[in-house]
Amino acid sequence: MAAASDIGDLAKTAWLGAAGMSIVVQDSIAQAEPVWRGLERSGVYGPYQRFDWIRAYLDAGFAPDTHLAILTILDGDLPIALIPFEITRKFGLRVAQIVGMPISNGDGLVFDPQYANRLTPEALRAALSHLPADIVNFHCVAAEIGTHANPLARLGGYPAPDNFYVNTLEPGDAPFIEQSLPHKRRTNIRRSQRRLDEGFGLVSLRRARTPAEVDTMLEVFLDQRGRRFVQMGVENIFQRPAFRHFFRRLALEGLDQARPAISLHALYAGETIVATSIGTYGPAHYSQYINSTDYGEASRYSLMGVTLSLLVDQLRADGITSLDMGLGDFDYKTDWTHRQSVFDIVLPVSPLGHAAAPLLVGARLAKRKIKQTPALWKMARAVQSAIVRVRRSVSRRDR
Repeated sequence: MAAASDIGDLAKTAWLGAAGMSIVVQDSIAQAEPVWRGLERSGVYGPYQRFDWIRAYLDAGFAPDTHLAILTILDGDLPIALIPFEITRKFGLRVAQIVGMPISNGDGLVFDPQYANRLTPEALRAALSHLPADIVNFHCVAAEIGTHANPLARLGGYPAPDNFYVNTLEPGDAPFIEQSLPHKRRTNIRRSQRRLDEGFGLVSLRRARTPAEVDTMLEVFLDQRGRRFVQMGVENIFQRPAFRHFFRRLALEGLDQARPAISLHALYAGETIVATSIGTYGPAHYSQYINSTDYGEASRYSLMGVTLSLLVDQLRADGITSLDMGLGDFDYKTDWTHRQSVFDIVLPVSPLGHAAAPLLVGARLAKRKIKQTPALWKMARAVQSAIVRVRRSVSRRDR
């Protein structure tokens, strides 16, 4: 791991109250890359804070002209944690948030677990106070990163609008569905796979291993997911050029990696793709980012059930010890994962931040109230669908 002398051009340094601890704030991921990758090699990180993910996010144009503040915490000369921030402006307020937060499934940090006891709430608050911001805002902070306690969770917070779905993958020789799913669900998945074998051709789960396979799987995903979003009355954000560039770049970069920043899996029935899964990895963790299923004849069967049964067994064989299926309440997730509350954390830094913090907290709590109350959420979805229909109608008329 790089020492402090190798950390690059410093934008800002400061000593913390804790004996021997200091911070460095840099405005470039290129400056922070040596330490960042060093911590990744020997440390703990969430999939959405790894260097490759965030570099691709920035290069894809999700956050043009963003102001970065990469925070590194050191114990003596040794970097022990890194938190990548971007500084955004909202209503004149400088808000520090994790880079990539708008498209991620939760905030975390990259850290050396041997020094986790040094990352106390007091030390973290002292470090965060040196950011060029009025408020530090974390979204959807889980209690754990993989199988390690998340130091950010000890900062407190308020329940986030969405729940998080996560599970430990216990090793075993028997298929996961035999160990963990109820009899009725196992039977349904096995029957679906058998009917697919009989009607479409031998079922197999394949990971993209060539550029051609990346392009094929991505196009099928975009088509399937796009049609599903039309049915749901939801805008298809994945059709945006930034997402296409982001997915393709990381999938190509990860072709030869065991645990890449993006992996594409497809469920084939014969030579037809009937489902896809796009996921990302932590050190021993897999996060299913988004999936899609066929809308034709094969949709009569439990396509995602078959996909996940094969994928989870493959992950276990590859040494993956935990799995998440991201944010959002969907019934199928409870077959594979457990629902867990995650937390939003709002830390005011300046007097302006102290004045604005209650408003930010109130807005997120109101959003949770809507999402976790079925009647209110149904009304909100109806309004959202109506807005999307109007936009689509206007878009078609303008062509």
